[in-house]
Amino acid sequence: MTARNTLVGLVGAGVVVGLSGPFGTFSVMAPGPRVIYWTAIAFATFGIGTLSSRLIAEHTPLIRLGLPIAHALASPLCAVSVFATVSLISWLGGLDIYDTRREVFVLYLYCWAIALCVAILFAAYEISAKAEARTEPAAPVLLKRLPIELREHLSHLSMQDHYVDVVTDKGRKLILMRLADAIAETDPVPGLRIHRSHWVALGAVARTRREGSRYMVEMKDGTALPISRSSLPMAREAGLVPANGARV
Repeated sequence: MTARNTLVGLVGAGVVVGLSGPFGTFSVMAPGPRVIYWTAIAFATFGIGTLSSRLIAEHTPLIRLGLPIAHALASPLCAVSVFATVSLISWLGGLDIYDTRREVFVLYLYCWAIALCVAILFAAYEISAKAEARTEPAAPVLLKRLPIELREHLSHLSMQDHYVDVVTDKGRKLILMRLADAIAETDPVPGLRIHRSHWVALGAVARTRREGSRYMVEMKDGTALPISRSSLPMAREAGLVPANGARV
């Protein structure tokens, strides 16, 4: 309910339907109250309908049939809660939305149709989200130590006294911990400790250059880091340093 897209969609639906004034509301309500009425209907029915749909479809034996079928079969009961919500808001707004049993039944059918469509779309979204979550690699544990705005692709780590300078595509932050412990939390990002004070993500390396007798790794953000002699064999194995000693 608090997701930005949900809020925008519900407000938009309330305004559009409020201005068009269906079910006789155009003739009995002024534009302002009409938009407020339909926006309240949009928020309340979406919230109640989604909650009841998930409770019935995902927490009963129906779930064994799969999400789309479970939500579809749950929609008649969900429509009852939606119908009750519409009736309550209309009563609070002083609207007489039905006079006969036929009108009650027609309103319920509308609620059922909408609940069915929303339930199937919601089930399809959940299936897609779960499939996407299975295909996306897990984020490094180290990123959880950073502010949310810095949680992007790791670039490199550098030791500074008792702190580790964690650098991502979005910025950097000093964290009080050992470099070895920080490196242990970079999995599954492919990387290499090129120096006792430096670790680099292989995907963030722009190039390697030679300066006299030593090699320097140049990161995509322009930072240059040295490769120690003891790390040269592993750097060659990772493809950072050519076997013939030429420039990369």
